[in-house]
Amino acid sequence: MANEALDSRLKDNIPGLLLKMDIEKAFDHVNWDFLMEVMSKMGFGHRWINRMKWCCSTATFLILINGSPSGLFRSSRGLRQGDPLFPYLFLFAMEALSQLLSCARNGGFISGFRVGGRGREGLIVSHLLFADDTLIFCDADANQLQYLSWTFMWFEAISGLKVNLSKMEAILVGEGIPMETLASVLGCKIGSLPTSYLGLPLGAPYKATRVWDTMEERFKKRVCARLEKIQRDFLWGGGALENKPHLVSWKVICAAKKDGGLGIRNLATFKKALLGKWLWRFANENESLWKQIISSKYDLQEGGWCSKGARDRHGVGVWKAIRNGWENFRSHSRFIVGDGTRVKMGAEAWEENEVGGSWGLRFTRHLNDWEVGEVESLLSKLHPLTIRRGANDSLRWKENKNETFSVKSYYSSFSRAFKPSFPARTIWMPWVPIRTNFFGWEAAWCRLLTIDRLKRFGLEHPQQVINDLLNPTGQNLRIREDSQGTYVEGIKEEVVLSPAHALSLIAAGEVVVPTMNETPCVH
Repeated sequence: MANEALDSRLKDNIPGLLLKMDIEKAFDHVNWDFLMEVMSKMGFGHRWINRMKWCCSTATFLILINGSPSGLFRSSRGLRQGDPLFPYLFLFAMEALSQLLSCARNGGFISGFRVGGRGREGLIVSHLLFADDTLIFCDADANQLQYLSWTFMWFEAISGLKVNLSKMEAILVGEGIPMETLASVLGCKIGSLPTSYLGLPLGAPYKATRVWDTMEERFKKRVCARLEKIQRDFLWGGGALENKPHLVSWKVICAAKKDGGLGIRNLATFKKALLGKWLWRFANENESLWKQIISSKYDLQEGGWCSKGARDRHGVGVWKAIRNGWENFRSHSRFIVGDGTRVKMGAEAWEENEVGGSWGLRFTRHLNDWEVGEVESLLSKLHPLTIRRGANDSLRWKENKNETFSVKSYYSSFSRAFKPSFPARTIWMPWVPIRTNFFGWEAAWCRLLTIDRLKRFGLEHPQQVINDLLNPTGQNLRIREDSQGTYVEGIKEEVVLSPAHALSLIAAGEVVVPTMNETPCVH
């Protein structure tokens, strides 16, 4: 949200100020009476308010003097850090500051940044709060800064929370304004773009390398490739990251165990699944501020389920990357028609309902004889599709039984096309050692390191070493070669509840090593 608001201001080419605010000893100075009054204004009952006041006021403290606890006393204000309840109470206190800033914006004392595009009026964003981390957007005007200083004084008087002006930063958005004069109004420091907010870059190009140097969460394609290489080397190198032959393709390994893989997540695919959560939230969270900002800037598609696509240089790359996944996301969802105001007939997949009104079609002209059949076909399709008055249209997720989006189900949908016939239950047995299971998995894919395969990799080993390599369980496995190729002879008899049990079921006599393909050789 902060990046979108800042981007809009820069594109409008209007100078402005970005204020990064800090609260001095935030939890320690909260006035209890003020906090209880805020809770009362928010609609909490007297019984609940009294309980919260009891939680705040009954704690006692000891001071260590020369290593000995002494001086038992009670506090008269503040919230204890580390208590799981008090961060939420602190948010109630900061809500008062948010309301004061909103009143200042509505009264015209501060302007905020206009977020919008393509000729629309836009949405005014004056501040963003996350706990005590606060951003304030205003014009580069000394009068507005003076109003803000008064607002901070009023907030301190009623809540006990003081704005730490020595740590506060005033950052110029745009050019041509002397910052020294403006910063002196508040007595704060002067900052510059790009900066950071909540640990993320703010005001920098989305693809700029320098701003992501300290961030490990931002995975580029080449970073994903490098991390996957580390995973592959770890898997095939026995945990030592050695450069050993990779016997099975990474695509197969990332498939689910029931589909012949190892269930390791593909990082690039997992990223797409995580971004899908924001598309689901956009379609369902109509009152969220972040959705209002995105909607105001990019405009909405018909129905309001997603924003329109961004133009070349319009907007910030974060939402562009999320928006690019809409078409694939849409293919895994369906619409439930309520009053029909958000679902376009003929363009969306409607879901049949059993209750509702009836269709009364009105044509702009009389039908020709050859059109009667087509109209009858249309009516037959419309008959089960009904309108439920008073109910809203909704988006449902196809991949879950409860029809609610989950990252897990979306990730699974990406690998659904990979469905070989694989004896997963035969291989992955809980009573068999995992090393034996893994050996059986390799055998099922015909990827054992036989003599001809070792030669193909340019490795020359004595016969005994090869036997040890093929035989991690200590059972009798034999190698024989003929004109047709190399074979691994397995155990014929079935030994129940032993490591050889899995191998006997997998080998079933002989496991042939054919050409390199992606089809299991055991069924």
